[in-house]
Amino acid sequence: MNIQLQGTEAGPVYAQVRTQIEALIQNKQVRSGETLPSPATLAQQLSVDRGEIQRAYYELEQSGLVIKKTGKDFLGNSKVSYTVK
Repeated sequence: MNIQLQGTEAGPVYAQVRTQIEALIQNKQVRSGETLPSPATLAQQLSVDRGEIQRAYYELEQSGLVIKKTGKDFLGNSKVSYTVK
């Protein structure tokens, strides 16, 4: 998945990420059932705060485009992945 940030003039990071993932899903570049990178992984790849990615994923989940799946606990944190609906 190729996400590229345009800077603050293009809007908040979470909105840019959400918009780009929506486009990838609608253009079938990310298919139904495909697992998205974890918020921590994507945040690290983009060098942004994980909270920005979590907000983008939350909004995608609220819109019905992705489904959140929770796995086993690991060191006190839930392992969470998002799957395209």
